[in-house]
Amino acid sequence: MKQLKKILVLTAILCPFVAFSQEKGGVIGGEKLDYFFDSSVKFDEKIPSPEQFLGYPTGSKITEHHRINAYFEKLASLSDRTRLIEIGRTHEDRPLLVLAVSSPENIAKLDDYRRERNKVRKAETPETPLILFLGYSVHGNEPSGAEASLLSAYYLVAAQTGQVKQQLSGGIFFIDPVRNPDGQERFAEWVNSNRSIRYINDSGLDREHTEGWPRGRGNHYWFDLNRDWVNIVHPESQSRVAFYQDWLPHVQVDHHEMGANSSFFFEPTDPDGNESRFVPKATYRLNAEFANYYARALDRIGSFYYTKEGYDNKNPTFGSTYPDYNGGAGILFEQGSSRGIRQESENGLLTFAHTVRNQLVASIATVEAATASRKALFDLQKEFFTVNPKNSGKNYIIGDAYDRSRLNRFINRLLDHRLEVYENNSDVTIDSVKYEKGKSYIIPVAQPNSALVQIIFDDKKDYNDVSKLGYGAGFSVAYSSGLACAQIANPAKGTRLEEKLKNRAAPFTKSDYAYLIDFRDSRTQAALFRILEKDVIVKTASRAFSINYSGQTVDFPVGTLLIPVGNQPLSSGELFTLLKSVGETEGINVLPVATGYNVKGVDLGSSAFRRIHKPTALLLTGGGVSSTEAGEIWHLFDQKLAYPIVRVEVESFNRIPLYNFNRIILAGGSYSELNAQAIEKLKQWTNNGGVLVTINSASQWASRNLLEPRAARRNDSIPPQPAAPAGRHGLPTSVIETRINLNSPLAYGLTRESLPVNKENLSVLKGNQGNTVATYPDSPLLNGYLPKESEPVFKNSASILTANNVILFAEDPVFRGVWDASERTFVNAVLFGDLIRPVFW
Repeated sequence: MKQLKKILVLTAILCPFVAFSQEKGGVIGGEKLDYFFDSSVKFDEKIPSPEQFLGYPTGSKITEHHRINAYFEKLASLSDRTRLIEIGRTHEDRPLLVLAVSSPENIAKLDDYRRERNKVRKAETPETPLILFLGYSVHGNEPSGAEASLLSAYYLVAAQTGQVKQQLSGGIFFIDPVRNPDGQERFAEWVNSNRSIRYINDSGLDREHTEGWPRGRGNHYWFDLNRDWVNIVHPESQSRVAFYQDWLPHVQVDHHEMGANSSFFFEPTDPDGNESRFVPKATYRLNAEFANYYARALDRIGSFYYTKEGYDNKNPTFGSTYPDYNGGAGILFEQGSSRGIRQESENGLLTFAHTVRNQLVASIATVEAATASRKALFDLQKEFFTVNPKNSGKNYIIGDAYDRSRLNRFINRLLDHRLEVYENNSDVTIDSVKYEKGKSYIIPVAQPNSALVQIIFDDKKDYNDVSKLGYGAGFSVAYSSGLACAQIANPAKGTRLEEKLKNRAAPFTKSDYAYLIDFRDSRTQAALFRILEKDVIVKTASRAFSINYSGQTVDFPVGTLLIPVGNQPLSSGELFTLLKSVGETEGINVLPVATGYNVKGVDLGSSAFRRIHKPTALLLTGGGVSSTEAGEIWHLFDQKLAYPIVRVEVESFNRIPLYNFNRIILAGGSYSELNAQAIEKLKQWTNNGGVLVTINSASQWASRNLLEPRAARRNDSIPPQPAAPAGRHGLPTSVIETRINLNSPLAYGLTRESLPVNKENLSVLKGNQGNTVATYPDSPLLNGYLPKESEPVFKNSASILTANNVILFAEDPVFRGVWDASERTFVNAVLFGDLIRPVFW
């Protein structure tokens, strides 16, 4: 035993980053209850602490989501201060549990209070307690928040102090312990399976602190759920926003982590440039008032912190800003991360237990601050939801005469946020765009939540100080839809929409000749994939035509789908059954025809109808590939298109039998793992007919390695890009306009040349490298920020380029799963990639 102790001492001297533990069972780190709570706080002995329930000290390991849920279930079974609510399920079918904590009397009236909260939108003061949402760990690999939720729940449920009882009497506290269960479980498994008993405090170099791809930040599809509060693409966000809108809390806090060398951040943010012009000033005054409580609480335990620096308080898609656009006070917390159980930092040894304690202290201080600010919080909601008469002449109109599915998705998103939307009762033309009755809608600014309406339709682009913009500057969800929209002063406003919109397919009869499908509705893409999966022969029209149908002339544009009845692998009856099922499922119309002779344009037997071949798609993942962008593509195929895509690690590329695939997709990121052999293999594959589709930075890689002769790579025809200091990607997220060639197969289904895209950098494609499909206008900025000196970058450049069976997108066309118009061009690239040939404007 003495010899063993000598070895341990010697090793510790030689390796100062190694920490040893002789605790029972090899448990290292972690702290007892008196580390987290003042000794004066007494707890109900019938309620187990997290340590008693879980069997290990808090901070000694990452508690998995399912164990956190189990603890909350235990609390709910033991205490009349609680009610456990399942608000939804994740992609991996994990339950999203929220624990309501309040006095027994308030818990008994919870449903009555929820109904009473409807008065808030009428600018009336509801007779309810304060409503607080305590939200933790929307990024799965930022676990201190989730761990702190256990202690926050224990404190509110079991503490026997007079102060806590008073707070419970006056407030209802909804604890949302893990806002990203799928990612959190992934991260917890990584850390817990890689941590050492003899711990390594290596400043982030050890395997425990360097999780593998795709990491735990994102959800099942690797999306950042803290960018999904307005977009509500995922079930986690859909459930959470619905629950939020039911209650309209006075305060929502959002617990995050940042780099290990940082301390602790709480709001206010920098008021110069980081406050929204649509949010009441009272919101930001409350942020400053709450800061006093956070400062005192952290001072008491000796923790360092900072405020009034960085962080974006304008972007409505964050958990800390969405409340600001819904009449509440949103608060952001950022804790320096141990990214495991403990890690050396510039501030000394950073333990997981320390990060948990800071988050806990901030949560408890939030309850104290809100209780003290009760009147101000109720007053804020009344001010926020009072309709401003100055907005009475402001309205937005949005519509599409052909793509009902895309229009419905956008309108339904507004309804999910409980915004007022009205039917448009009259045809109107604005800026040469016709908005038809029954195919367009009116959204008034003069409604209770004008702030959210205005940021969704934001078109601000006159920002001056880029250093103050933070992550983003272009927040318009309306632009992301790609729909035509405009401001209108006196619309013919019809009935208010009360229910979400649905596409309904018109019934059709069986044909023994052929069927036609107008490709302008975006759900026809998913329908086409379903049909191709059955090996049905489908063709697409490269020229417009008109048919005689029931005595009327019906026009069909390029992109129209033709499904012959004869010479198919299915019988006539089976084909009809398939098309009927697809039409009903996707809400699209199928038109039976009895003749190939058309009244105008090409006939159905023309070579202008080109066969569409079933795609077999491969997506490279891992390595330096952006997990977010790869996840967007996976989600698109898996959820929206319901079509298989094979995902393979980029390091395995040289071992992949490429002849099994006719499409390869490269998301943004680094492809340094693809050596000369891999590049040559890829070139040979495209020369043999395979189609490569690249997006964002992957297009720059393809441009350098696949399109340019090696000797010419130094001769860059694009001027050097100007510096853009704001934003992680070179630019604050902005919206710019591109112009797409509607004759290209990549544009099939689109009816407007103008195509908004998301831009986070100044990368473009060289127009002299191939066939340009989409370009930039002279002044491309629609919403956000572009440096004035960037204009030469866009001149004679391409947003979408095709060359040598390679289709390149300069931007990310499937950004965050909501850019519906540009997404259509990406899906078209997969569907029609082998039909691409030079087309002229």
